[in-house]
Amino acid sequence: MKRLLIVNPNSSDKMTQDIRNTVSYGIDKDFSIDVTKTPNSPDVLESFADYTEAGREVIAFLKSMTAQGAFPYDGVLLACMGDPCLYGVKEVCPVPLIGIAEAGISTALLTGYKFSILASSNKAKPMMESMVMTYGLMARLASVETFGVPIEDFMQDEKRLCTYIREASKKAVSNGADVLLLGCAGMTMVQDKLSELSDIPVIDPIKAGLEQLKGILRGGFSISRSGLYA
Repeated sequence: MKRLLIVNPNSSDKMTQDIRNTVSYGIDKDFSIDVTKTPNSPDVLESFADYTEAGREVIAFLKSMTAQGAFPYDGVLLACMGDPCLYGVKEVCPVPLIGIAEAGISTALLTGYKFSILASSNKAKPMMESMVMTYGLMARLASVETFGVPIEDFMQDEKRLCTYIREASKKAVSNGADVLLLGCAGMTMVQDKLSELSDIPVIDPIKAGLEQLKGILRGGFSISRSGLYA
């Protein structure tokens, strides 16, 4: 059995439990899954400063496990749609590690031509665009649609989140999207309602990340250590 670790790089108990609920389907005879948070990180990650603080905590957490001897997991999923400090985190992780944003975007590329990211605050728009630009995929990005509210606005209100997603998806379609990508791990709380919220496919990056990590391990693939992640 392969052991997977999903790291929520913020300190939110609610978001961590929502992630745990989403990935529970993936526990089977081939994979066990542990979900953890980083308690010294911000409660939600909504700025580059937040990303930096969270990335530092994740790096320290992974290094502490490595220092104790054999790394106890076969693969790691970084569960924040901003992929905070992803390159540094990959450098220090001795097993395959992927971010849910890179996994979600990769899935979107396989399932449609143009994708839109549905994000929370207005600040998230340039942050998401910057990330997609870093990944060299701006030509496939239709838009980043924001709700204009902080993450905490919908974290305790599933009905409100559904309304936000439904309204933003209409704007995304009008901007040319044929696939939608949830722009925050906290949106995973409506995973079972995604087919009701839009006329086009909606990808939960938590689920996309879990499936891609499983595929990497089943295929015997690894993270290259000869270039960017050396």
